[in-house]
Amino acid sequence: MSTPNPNDGPISTDAPVVPTGGDSVQDLHRAQMAQMNDPVMLTADGVDDNPEGHDEAGAGGSDSVQGMHGVLMREQAEPRDGFEPVPFWVAIVCGALLMWGGYYIGANSADFRADVFDEANPVATPVVGAAPEPDPQTVEELKAIGSKKYAAICAACHLPEGVGKPAENIPPLDGSNWVSGDQAAAPRLARIVLYGLKGPIEVKSPVVSKTSWGVAAMPAHSEQLKDYEIASVLIYVRNTWSNKADPDDKKPAITTAIVRAARTKDGKRDSVTAAELLDKFPRDYADPPAPKK
Repeated sequence: MSTPNPNDGPISTDAPVVPTGGDSVQDLHRAQMAQMNDPVMLTADGVDDNPEGHDEAGAGGSDSVQGMHGVLMREQAEPRDGFEPVPFWVAIVCGALLMWGGYYIGANSADFRADVFDEANPVATPVVGAAPEPDPQTVEELKAIGSKKYAAICAACHLPEGVGKPAENIPPLDGSNWVSGDQAAAPRLARIVLYGLKGPIEVKSPVVSKTSWGVAAMPAHSEQLKDYEIASVLIYVRNTWSNKADPDDKKPAITTAIVRAARTKDGKRDSVTAAELLDKFPRDYADPPAPKK
């Protein structure tokens, strides 16, 4: 077999000639691509809208395929709940609130130090105790308090007019010799109201003719009334109706101190009797002063 001589010239062959160059493939397909991209505009009846035959290959340009799909591309997805965009103004408000909250915490937190938030010398809240009791000193002051207590407690038995209830063996107070007469004494009256009265008693009064009151029983008021209230009731009955036992307004015969002294000396005890009052507490008797509360 002989070796070809390069000097003998080109070798002939029956193979087709393949174009050379960088655009040879594109050149082979250019006509087909132009026909595919060429739009044929038809009417609603399917007739060519260019009957003159001016359609030429490639006249539609390179955007004809995109134009065919433009209708589909313009369709948007159906909206679904939960995917709505946040309104712009809501985002602005939320952002402003977050900024304000951060500024407020930064300006007022004081680094959360205990020495800032705890008071060095806290002021103790004063303990509010019971209000001090009144200490009436004049006849008018005592009567003002005594009139209310008498109406609330004593009038049910002795009646608002102070005449008592003879049928029920309750003696009168108006004109009574035990209230403003010869048997009246501050230590006696204080104990009658404090501890109550039991047993027979002789009471003289111009408002009733009866003088012997059998086994009258007066309840104790030491738990119900305070010392100044007992003094006020006694001053009231001694200076009301026909009774005028304390003419000097500044010198009441029965005061809070006298009732307190009687309570302190006798403490808790049973009811007193008329005989005991006459025997142990003469008119000039005075209890030792009790310490002031």
